Amino acid sequence: MKNSPARVLAAIDQYGREKAFLMNVGHEKGRIVTDIIAQRKPSIMIELGGYVGYSTILFADAVRKAGGKKYLSLELSPTFATVSKALVQLAGLDDIVEYMIGPCRDSLRALRSTRSGALDLIFLDHAKFAYTNDLKLCEELALVGQGTTLVADNVICPGNPKYLEYLRSPPAKKIEEAKTVEAEKSVDVSIGNPRLIYDTSLVYGLAPTGEQIGWSGNLALFRGVDGQSIGQEESIHSF
Repeated sequence: MKNSPARVLAAIDQYGREKAFLMNVGHEKGRIVTDIIAQRKPSIMIELGGYVGYSTILFADAVRKAGGKKYLSLELSPTFATVSKALVQLAGLDDIVEYMIGPCRDSLRALRSTRSGALDLIFLDHAKFAYTNDLKLCEELALVGQGTTLVADNVICPGNPKYLEYLRSPPAKKIEEAKTVEAEKSVDVSIGNPRLIYDTSLVYGLAPTGEQIGWSGNLALFRGVDGQSIGQEESIHSF
């Protein structure tokens, strides 16, 4: 099993089937993301929410195979991060994986202080209520820009309508909403970059168990296109 990402992932899958349910992205949905990694060939990819390391191992392995340099896992829980680190080391991926442990927004700000330019690929799988505000922070920090690809899990079930609405809204609407946020002066609420628009796709997949349970497996893909245009394109793919 040592230095074999595939065997470590298989062991995690087996544990999730036979011992206790794990909130992992799973093989079926994971394959969609690894295909994107192979196509985009990101130099640096980050995940917001690493849990016990399943997505970290699966996607970091794909990033390395695609010629990438670094996979960053942002995880709130020190306990989960400890488990993830052990499994990543067992899989032989500790040379490419780095961890930032603590509140996501603190980690994003720290990341901005150490690098410049937009990220190539971001996987969102942390607290669903935080998707929109944390994405807006990424926009403010210029971590999201032209050509950035966002992959967000579970936007249909359990659902994240506010996130989808924000991504699909034209710049004019976002600008008006930003004025409201500024007027309210809420604590640590981000305005984002209202002029950033996205091409969007919804992808339906399977649950981690491999079963199709309602809309339980879904990913939203957003590719940033920086510009002044209010128009945007949307395509929906079902699998």
